[in-house]
Amino acid sequence: MKKALLTLIVAPLFAVYTTFAVADDAVDASAETIKEYTEMCLNWAKDDDISNEELKPYVLKCVNDELESEGYKKVTDVKI
Repeated sequence: MKKALLTLIVAPLFAVYTTFAVADDAVDASAETIKEYTEMCLNWAKDDDISNEELKPYVLKCVNDELESEGYKKVTDVKI
């Protein structure tokens, strides 16, 4: 009984720890990679008829989504 209780307590803590450990493994993307993703996202924004006011937040989110899916760290700004 004590082992089962201990397992129920330790397992969630281990899961949280491994999540943070994986997040720390992300690396910075090269400037070229960020530029490629920015251009791709700008094209998507054009296809989606994104207004000029919404363009930068749209592209930043798009670039960060792509970076994160490839295991890179997110960026705080993109050059449009």
